[in-house]
Amino acid sequence: MQRGLFGFNTTQKTATLYSDSGPFNSSTLPQTARAIASLLSLPLTNPSNPRSSLSHYANNFAYISSFLVTQDSLFAAIQRATGTEEGDWTVKRSTIAEWMEGCLEGMKKGDMRAGAGMTYAYYMGEGKGGDYEEKAREDREILGLREESLDEVVGRAVRAGEAPAVVFKK
Repeated sequence: MQRGLFGFNTTQKTATLYSDSGPFNSSTLPQTARAIASLLSLPLTNPSNPRSSLSHYANNFAYISSFLVTQDSLFAAIQRATGTEEGDWTVKRSTIAEWMEGCLEGMKKGDMRAGAGMTYAYYMGEGKGGDYEEKAREDREILGLREESLDEVVGRAVRAGEAPAVVFKK
């Protein structure tokens, strides 16, 4: 959120909403740190629950997530945190496909920021892999993590002040 990659810039009150975006998992840096610490604290093996062992993750992903969000749920949380309504924002409507096309053009011109945009666009696209909640829920349980509150996380980010948004040009 702090780099504008989810389509929101809270300091300028601009939003780009993608009609073909879907639910996607997202994690805070503190949640990621807790997950790594917990993962490295697992026993090497656990005969009673093999999944609850470091050896299980040796050649598997650890699915770390603070919450499953959509652009709509994120925008609603941002509005609550900023005390605004959609009418207070400049909202642009687009599609993930258009975003990806713009990123591809930027990459052809050597704009490496467009590569990050392409990654986020693909990740946020409906059915493109950003929703791994079932696996994240299982790993949160194994690692002793809880789902974070979207409103609390967004509120902290807004209060901390936003970094300038990264702008991807078409």
